[in-house]
Amino acid sequence: MTLNRRKFIAVGTAAAATLSAPALLADGHGKPRVVVIGGGSGGATAARYIAKDSKGAIDVTLVEPTRSYFTCYFSNLYIGGFTDLEDISHTYGTLAAKYGINVVHDWAVDVDRDSKTVSLAGGAVLPYDKLILSPGIDFVEDAVPGWSVAEQNKMPHAYKAGSQSELLKAQIMAMPEGGRFAMVAPPNPYRCPPGPYERISMVAHVLSQVNPTAKILVADPKPKFSKQALFEEGWQRHYSGMIERIGPDFGGENVSVDTDAMTIDIDGIVEKVDVCNVIPAQKAGRIADMAGVTDGRWAPVNAADLSSTVDP
Repeated sequence: MTLNRRKFIAVGTAAAATLSAPALLADGHGKPRVVVIGGGSGGATAARYIAKDSKGAIDVTLVEPTRSYFTCYFSNLYIGGFTDLEDISHTYGTLAAKYGINVVHDWAVDVDRDSKTVSLAGGAVLPYDKLILSPGIDFVEDAVPGWSVAEQNKMPHAYKAGSQSELLKAQIMAMPEGGRFAMVAPPNPYRCPPGPYERISMVAHVLSQVNPTAKILVADPKPKFSKQALFEEGWQRHYSGMIERIGPDFGGENVSVDTDAMTIDIDGIVEKVDVCNVIPAQKAGRIADMAGVTDGRWAPVNAADLSSTVDP
């Protein structure tokens, strides 16, 4: 079967609609209740279509601590100067006003799968019949020696869009003439495989316009990366001599940084840089671990319906 856009939407809607099946019938407490934790693209979309397709028959609550969501997709276009930050910013008013979703701006701090409750930082406890986790990512501690989340304002990751994207762009624009931009690329698996290399392309675009003698250094622990031939062809054609990628054969997996000295150590060779974009190893967001649905760093799911393999 050819999966065109209409069929894709139908399949996706059907998968979400399984939550309104008889297995979700309320047990003496009125309408069945779905709680969605995480208001990014996945969580907000799930909440929207469950509310929309159930026509109000299901009580949907979306838990999201921030009041604005910045999409990671297209954030590299912002860094490259092709879009504004406002274009990748989204609020939650429409979900509440148009679809009747109860949007709660708070942190989920605990999930009790036995009692089917979600505890919030503010003290509220939300009961549910079905729970959807859309946890996003967190970073593996000590994945890059010398870097931690506490150092993200010196060496930004910008892999959670918003203020980090603004910071990284400002640092790039403030680079001295002929300065040096470095990236520590993440090991597999991680969110959006082409993302770091899209970013390198956008940084190169900006620098070619405002700082054409600047250089870009990429320390990469992976022997190969997503769409590598395409990216490298483009780099050679448009930014020849600007970008140097150091893979694992030459020490790209043996990297540390010094955020105060603004240096990157690649297999014992210390390089002074002006901007360093550290994208560490990643894992499922912490609420997945709190909910007990992780297996190692990630929260595995069944491919057919995205249900947890730990607690389907």
